[in-house]
Amino acid sequence: MLNQKFLSNPGAGEMPRSADVVVIGGGPAGTAALWALERLAPGTKTVLIEQSDRLGAGSSLASLECFRTCWPALPLAKQMLRSVEIFHNADEYLGEGAQQSLAIKQRGYLFCAFTPAQADTLRSDVRRLHEIGLAHIEYLDADEVQYRFGWLGEKVIAAKYDPTAGWLDSNALIYKFAQNAHSAQILLGIKDVGICVEGGRITGVTTPNGTISAPKVVIAAGASSRRIGRTAGVELPLILRPRQSFTTGWRHEAIPADGPMIIGSAPFPHLHPEAQSGAIFGWEYNWNNKYAGEEYGTNTAHDGIIDAVYPVKQLKDPRFPSLELTLLARQFGHKEGEGFADPRYLRGLVHNIGYYVFRDDSAAYRTDADGTHHPYDSERAIIDAYPGIDGLFVSIAHVGHGIMSAPAGGEILARKVLGLPLAQPEFADFGFDAAWVEYDEGVL
Repeated sequence: MLNQKFLSNPGAGEMPRSADVVVIGGGPAGTAALWALERLAPGTKTVLIEQSDRLGAGSSLASLECFRTCWPALPLAKQMLRSVEIFHNADEYLGEGAQQSLAIKQRGYLFCAFTPAQADTLRSDVRRLHEIGLAHIEYLDADEVQYRFGWLGEKVIAAKYDPTAGWLDSNALIYKFAQNAHSAQILLGIKDVGICVEGGRITGVTTPNGTISAPKVVIAAGASSRRIGRTAGVELPLILRPRQSFTTGWRHEAIPADGPMIIGSAPFPHLHPEAQSGAIFGWEYNWNNKYAGEEYGTNTAHDGIIDAVYPVKQLKDPRFPSLELTLLARQFGHKEGEGFADPRYLRGLVHNIGYYVFRDDSAAYRTDADGTHHPYDSERAIIDAYPGIDGLFVSIAHVGHGIMSAPAGGEILARKVLGLPLAQPEFADFGFDAAWVEYDEGVL
């Protein structure tokens, strides 16, 4: 068998026949798992299987590629702090030259308030963040916002500012993970992967190209994870929502190239400057069940769908870019030709779409004293061993945080796979059985 790092749609003679761990999914979660397993247990024989012809071909393509540390829920705060530590020491963790490849821009996140009630909420947010040790997060009053970010206009009366936040090259991150998993083989273009289970134990995976024997399998396949889980006879507690973004080659000259990520009020339209003269935009644009129904397994409790619709581009709303720009201009009070109220943004833009994957209502709920469950939208991934099947693990439900959570998420998963204690006790809250965590709701 050829011992190449990357194999594209390998024939039967090229396929590895065995592995210590097989990882299904070539996005940030899957490649981070390879990297972390190599760091914690060098020489662990791993095989990653990706259905596309390249890594990071799923929802990462629609990512805004951002990271931040202002998370009020302790497990999320500690996870993101660890990831940011790795980003800022990339050469140490990901090999020489990684820092340059990631091209980190530490420009900050600025959450904006336009009403006294919104300002009070941000002040309360900052108070909570300081309580859990995130003293670098700042509350800015109107005068301070105008002094630092006067180009936003006078409607912003307060802000929450995370100066350590920023964005990076997600494609470079994914490939650095893969390149530093020295004992791994990566199989591209492999579709229809199935998981083999005998007597409640994992025995390997099947593919059209051949079978790989392995005692441990990790599902890290993003929007396809639920479908792949069914091949092992399990129904993973996931729902999907399409999320859209768009990239422009033009940005109003009043918005500086070194400006922060700007987040408006609900429903939180956001953008950051990019590529000298451009910008990347997105917002929490709800899945509206337009295409849903019995065919797609609608989950009305979470306004989501059960199984991914492919190609996902068919779910694009062509109105999305103009809707977001209108929303931003309205919130920030920009008149025609100012800030976000300029038709030049709509010329030659690139409209992206991918899936956000959430815990469903069986894995994210608050419980009343009488036992009543109240589902909510959790920001926490599920990074855990699957209960009841020995050797099956998952790194799923990363919502929209797959890039920023990848390094720490990979480490959590690797410790689970290797049977090692978690680095932080709060990381247990990424388990299947952690249905609710304080401050996990309404993170923005």
